[in-house]
Amino acid sequence: MDRSLQKKKKVHRPQGIMNKMRDKMPLIIIILIIAFLGTIIFEWGMDYMGMSGQSTTFGEVNGVEITYQEYEQAVQQQVEQMRLENEGKDIDEATMEQIREQVWNNLVTQTLTRQEINKLGIKVSDAEILDWIYNRPETLPEVVKRNFMDSTGVFNMAVYQQALGDKRPEVREFWSQVENYLRETILSEKLQSIIVSSVIVTEGDVLQKYKDDNIIANFDFISLSLNSITDTSINNVSDEELRKYYDEHLDEFKQEEAVRFRYVIFSDAPTAEDSAVVEKQLNAYIEDFKNSSIDDSSLIKLVNDISESPFDENFKKLNTIGKGALDFLVKAQQDEVSNLIIDQDGYKVVRFLGSKEGDDLYANASHIMVNFGTDTLAAKKKAEDILKRAKGNEKFEDLAFMLSEDPSAKQNRGDLGWFTKGAMVPEFETAAMDGNVGDIIGPIKTQYGFHILKIKGKSKKEFKFAELKMTVKSGSRTKDAAKKGAEDFIFSIEEGANIDTLALTLKMPVLATPEVTRDGVIPGAGQNKSLISFGFESDIYEMDGPFRIQGGYGVYQLVEKIPEGYKNFDSIKTTLIQPKVVMEKKFALLKQVADDLMGKIQNSDLNSLTTLDPNYIVETADSVSVSKPYAKIGMDYAFNNVVFNMTPGELSNPIKGNNGYYIVKLKSITPFNQQDYMSKGAEIRNQLMQTKQQAVIQEWLANLQNKADIIDNRDRFF
Repeated sequence: MDRSLQKKKKVHRPQGIMNKMRDKMPLIIIILIIAFLGTIIFEWGMDYMGMSGQSTTFGEVNGVEITYQEYEQAVQQQVEQMRLENEGKDIDEATMEQIREQVWNNLVTQTLTRQEINKLGIKVSDAEILDWIYNRPETLPEVVKRNFMDSTGVFNMAVYQQALGDKRPEVREFWSQVENYLRETILSEKLQSIIVSSVIVTEGDVLQKYKDDNIIANFDFISLSLNSITDTSINNVSDEELRKYYDEHLDEFKQEEAVRFRYVIFSDAPTAEDSAVVEKQLNAYIEDFKNSSIDDSSLIKLVNDISESPFDENFKKLNTIGKGALDFLVKAQQDEVSNLIIDQDGYKVVRFLGSKEGDDLYANASHIMVNFGTDTLAAKKKAEDILKRAKGNEKFEDLAFMLSEDPSAKQNRGDLGWFTKGAMVPEFETAAMDGNVGDIIGPIKTQYGFHILKIKGKSKKEFKFAELKMTVKSGSRTKDAAKKGAEDFIFSIEEGANIDTLALTLKMPVLATPEVTRDGVIPGAGQNKSLISFGFESDIYEMDGPFRIQGGYGVYQLVEKIPEGYKNFDSIKTTLIQPKVVMEKKFALLKQVADDLMGKIQNSDLNSLTTLDPNYIVETADSVSVSKPYAKIGMDYAFNNVVFNMTPGELSNPIKGNNGYYIVKLKSITPFNQQDYMSKGAEIRNQLMQTKQQAVIQEWLANLQNKADIIDNRDRFF
């Protein structure tokens, strides 16, 4: 701790606890540095990114450099901290990417906020830090206090005071880090106070929040869904109607300044070589896997050291086990070890440790689905024809691949895996659970269409097993090759090659982005401000890259600049305007149906409609509040505004909601409780204040980043 902040005080120190603090000093410092870097981000709950511009530097924020060294140091500190928290376990590539992104975001935000602090002249005096350390130690941040907790988790004031007088270099370094951390904490609090100074919570805000959470309604309703009206039932929409909608809703079609790119992706997906590396690694451990034992914990240690999934001694249910592993386990003997298994979640070697009968019955089934389409009878006839073929000599899996209208059938050939009660819609579940193994059943009608079901197995078994699992990741050679390919591609274009001809030669598709605004998102590249900045600052047909994007390295060519204004009518009349007009027409048709139904309801009883047409189903919603809506209706403010202002026994007029029309009969609603409101008001006000303050800070940070000149050249370094 700085001499100017030291207080002359002679203390005795219990040697054991102080030695413990000395032993974990590196960890303490790492934690404090991480906390220091993330003070504003972590305490405010933000996670923003901003990048723009091109230069030879690693990164820059309004002229302030972010060096590669400080970035990498912060990344390694985060990595080390995570490893300590995970008992030395290696960090996978996906987590590593998250850490790198988070560190960059934190450094950018820290730099921006530091600039704002300086601009506003916010300062922290030594006296403020001294006051906090010596007079209010019990209010210090947890990251500091936890170093002075005794074995019972209680803050030990005597040890704390002794540490203040400790002159050893490592302890003084600790207090220096504490001083820096506290200074940054106070600075951030002062800045927050300025940012949120205008935030207020009115009595009306508190009252509405109380009502939204505590007024409970129970009601019956009939819903008329927009999905019940097909697009084909709408008359052709004329150009005049489309133009009329466009003219009357012009604000919906504002066009921000934007750009479009064409791009080619050089994939860095794992190659056969990467797969072979993992296969070789796993095969090398098979003998050790066979010879290790649970009794001496060697098996557990081997799994925890090698596998990406830690050892789990619990029995696993069938629907939680990969198909390849399960195929081995159902036939395995005690302690038998599999050969290499390739499952969806990775490469693995499995050792059978036991099985037992569980409580839940699981079914293994495949299905073929036929959508209703516009002709339910025709769909049923098609399903019946498929059923006959399935019961004949044709393979069920082949029929599923060729004829099923479930999009996943092209990948899984209709296989649904193992499932238990509650996983499928009731009609399908009943057929699967009540049928026998080998049965081919159908057509089964559900809300999704008609199904043909083949029951392949039933079991209550649960398995205990150990597994060595590794996912195949791209090696450095794969990544380097992808980046080199992108660089060579750019060089060829610069030497005069045509992008389409060159891509065709390489058998690579040339992709196109939608319109990208200055704060927009580029498919695969996210909010890559460096790439976006290139688009707005360059000339048409210029190219840049390679940019590190999802799936590899991208090479981008600017192909269009779109000025600010309104979207051209002809360019959007089919894609944007027509769906809106069709939606209006659907609502109009539903309104006619709802008005007609209102005249048929007898004695305000919704159930009287079901006697007229059983397709009208009366549903009951119990214990619904605005903040916890009925799942089928969802957060629908127009609906709630009507229902929560009704009186018990009242029948509503047709209510236009987000997804259709509703007719509601209110059964009961809790009355407003003034006493309860008064008791909860202060807590609600505090919650609303925190929410509003966080929103203001979030907006402030976003505006700060949008205005900033941020250069992110990480792509050039990795």
